[in-house]
Amino acid sequence: MQIEEVKFLKRKEVEKIEEMIERNYGVKVSLKDFMVFLTSKNKVKIVSKEILRRDLKNLPITSFGLTIGKLKRNNKIHLTIEGAMMCKDAKKNVILLDEENGYKFLRGERFEVKKMINCEKHNFLIVKCGEDVLGSVAYAQEGFRNLLPKSRRIIESIY
Repeated sequence: MQIEEVKFLKRKEVEKIEEMIERNYGVKVSLKDFMVFLTSKNKVKIVSKEILRRDLKNLPITSFGLTIGKLKRNNKIHLTIEGAMMCKDAKKNVILLDEENGYKFLRGERFEVKKMINCEKHNFLIVKCGEDVLGSVAYAQEGFRNLLPKSRRIIESIY
């Protein structure tokens, strides 16, 4: 197994990511309580600073940290489900679904939007159903592209 290279970010670099999130989603997110690092694939990951107090040398660590998003061109960030949850109070680039369409989204099916909140084309949007954050979509000329990984989608029971 090849170990992926990571770059731990300085405070100024972390502030740029916080600003990018605020610019794209209209919500302030503070990452100051976390160590923030960037993988070679531009994934933004966070880990508690508490990890610095632990003796990790005898642990077989293959990966660590929580991925909150992936940096994209044009100062955009594609948030993971966890990253979107950190932005639950977003005031921009949010779509609201009713319960039926929320389930369709979670199954990877076509869905209808109940309400769009300050959405920009060619950007990533947070998907919410009531107060629940479900994930994210890409908003393009053709419409929405579900970005929920297949491994995290709900599948119908065969029983």
